[in-house]
Amino acid sequence: MRILLNEPNVDVSHCQATITTDEDASESDFDAPWVDESNGLCGAGVPGVLELITGTHTGKVPFCIELHESEPVVDAVWDEVVEVSFATGSDEAYLAGLMSTGFWFPLPRGDYRVRYCARGLDEAQHGDDGDEQYLLQFWPAAPAPGQILVQTSEHAAYRHRSRRTLALEELTEQDLSEISERTARGRERWGDRVPNDRLLALVDAGMPLRALTELDVDLEFALAEADDPLHRRVAAWAALECLDVAGLSMLPMYEPAVQTFRRGEPAPEPFDQPRYSWDVLEWSQPRRTEVTSPVDGEGSQSQQEWANRTLWYSTDRDSLVAVLSVVVCLAYVRGRDGYRRAFTDLRARFPGL
Repeated sequence: MRILLNEPNVDVSHCQATITTDEDASESDFDAPWVDESNGLCGAGVPGVLELITGTHTGKVPFCIELHESEPVVDAVWDEVVEVSFATGSDEAYLAGLMSTGFWFPLPRGDYRVRYCARGLDEAQHGDDGDEQYLLQFWPAAPAPGQILVQTSEHAAYRHRSRRTLALEELTEQDLSEISERTARGRERWGDRVPNDRLLALVDAGMPLRALTELDVDLEFALAEADDPLHRRVAAWAALECLDVAGLSMLPMYEPAVQTFRRGEPAPEPFDQPRYSWDVLEWSQPRRTEVTSPVDGEGSQSQQEWANRTLWYSTDRDSLVAVLSVVVCLAYVRGRDGYRRAFTDLRARFPGL
């Protein structure tokens, strides 16, 4: 066994760290690593990328990475253990938190089995002082389906269930009751129209998501049927439109976000933090303008404040939530007299909708 990295201070945010060996791997689609649905802690659906879930939302956590010649024994010290297959064409890899600096380590090219081990997830979620630790073990192996070997914590159970399509026999009575109640609330919101499962899961979401149902339900349903990469591109385009119309895109402090939006990506850190984004708006001192609300047609809305919201809305881990939120911001930036034209422009820019 060889230790490739033993780092006590990996900076994570949004309960997430990433191992990358492919420089061309896309970071804009947050859901793609989980396409195999084998588990909710280690996603390997994007070649050259491992998405890792931690208990700590924002902070520093310890990671150890080992390279073995053959499959090691599962140590009983770990609360959570999952395995996935992984391949790399590079000889080095990079571990970092979401949009933060990280650490390079050697990893010879080849096909691997990866075991992700964790402990202390629940304690970290609740903010208690615990023994949160993470271990990744690599060894040469042919591709094989991912699997969950050990599961003990509530946080891991939640992550696993959220990333898997449960078979009917796996559903509990509570699951079935929640499905029935959600369907009833969906009828109240959309009437006879039948949303897909992903949109139905957002039935209880309030502003800004609910506003799009009133403004353009056809666009809402079209976005719900689109894939995650298209969500990110539409959100970036709409966010940039908001910044342009509100006069924010030319201000120096917004330049990092403008550049990522032009690439079709979410805003970078620290714009994912609402407090920072509001501070940037205050520090920039743009000329303030208002338009009439598009929903009720009464009252005025600040174009700059709604455009500013797109910064952290665009970074939501759920790409559908991100795009629906940003598109509503576009409506409020354009106002009652301009939002329909804005939605027409959006459909012209993305004819697949």
